[in-house]
Amino acid sequence: MGYTVDDLAATLAASTEENYVRVVADWLVNGDLSDNEPALAGTPVVDALTAATVAHLARSRALNPPRWTFAPTRALPSFWHPGSDRFFAYALAHTPSEFLSRGVIIEQDSLVSV
Repeated sequence: MGYTVDDLAATLAASTEENYVRVVADWLVNGDLSDNEPALAGTPVVDALTAATVAHLARSRALNPPRWTFAPTRALPSFWHPGSDRFFAYALAHTPSEFLSRGVIIEQDSLVSV
């Protein structure tokens, strides 16, 4: 059994920003999709990352993302990028649409768990 959407949200909420991408990459490998909406963490980046990650996994499995992932409370008003500003343009061009539409700029290559 994999990790639930609630596990993803809780792990992100308990993590530092430096670990967000690692948590997301791990969940994309070990996560279980469901329509259950996790509570808002109260940290906009965490709430957007949770929705983007779930929507991305759903799309990769040829499923429709849960409705809650489209809520305005699950998107950022401006971009968040965990990397150096020098790599922003590259990351922007290589970010999956589920992340980009929620204001989260993480290039596809960073979403692979090692």
